[in-house]
Amino acid sequence: MTTVWITGGKGFIGRNLAKFIAKQNTKVYGIGHGFWTDDDYRAWGFSHWLNAEIDFAGMSQLVADFGKPDVVFHLAGGSAVGPSIQNPYEDFQRTVDTTARLLEWVRQNSPASRVIGVSSAAVYGSAFNGPISEGDNGKPFSPYGFHKWMLESLFSSYRDSFGLDVTVTRFFSVYGPGLEKQLLWDICQKIEKSKSTDITLNGTGNEIRDWLHISDATQLLWLLVHKSSNEFTVVNGGTGIGTSIAEIASMVCEQWGQNHKVKFNGISRKGDPKSLVGDISLANELGFSPRISLQQGISEVVAWYKARKLT
Repeated sequence: MTTVWITGGKGFIGRNLAKFIAKQNTKVYGIGHGFWTDDDYRAWGFSHWLNAEIDFAGMSQLVADFGKPDVVFHLAGGSAVGPSIQNPYEDFQRTVDTTARLLEWVRQNSPASRVIGVSSAAVYGSAFNGPISEGDNGKPFSPYGFHKWMLESLFSSYRDSFGLDVTVTRFFSVYGPGLEKQLLWDICQKIEKSKSTDITLNGTGNEIRDWLHISDATQLLWLLVHKSSNEFTVVNGGTGIGTSIAEIASMVCEQWGQNHKVKFNGISRKGDPKSLVGDISLANELGFSPRISLQQGISEVVAWYKARKLT
């Protein structure tokens, strides 16, 4: 039986990943910030949850109680551009410091463990117009993007210098039921609170993004556990399909079912890319194939939001 740790396991991707891999004859242990009752963490598939820092003390406690991990999914860190701009040093601590502590602990205490880190397409910056491959050299703009790039650099360094078995996936726009932030959540909130059928969003509406359903994201992460090569690899996590923000907003309004219309104010955040779409050829070679269409995924999100907020 494989033993898995998930850092930052209380987050959106972490808890969904735990639920998925707990069904694979796998023990899942989580560590990170946030109190959970026993019933809460078990409902998400965790055998145990440790509310603690990602540091030597916390990880050593997990080993003392449950043994060393075969695989560590490193999901702890900043999760969005906006908060990183408001408080860049906190984002640095959450992403870069945490990664350095984890990798150093693995080097000293569990060097046979495979470590899979989650990065972001924000490392590519805003210079691309078509599908972006892992070898394309971008330039991150936001603190969030720079800190994810630093995370990747630490992974690469520990692989080259110490022979750790590490892999990174760069997720594009991960979404799904339960995510209480970012675009789909914002649109649903605006529709819910609107006193008219018109809602307004920032930007032009022409911005292109690659949307990956959470169930497909967890599928890819699990595939990375079983990839044949132990060479350091960065793998794009997306669908390879670009969709404009205007199209996304239209789909949400259609699923909501009350004839709302979306307008765009033309105000964009400095550094926001016009296009961010992944070339997923490498992921395809690993056996990855996205299964959830955007239409289906948005339908799930709207149904979840309505059930949670309006009943």
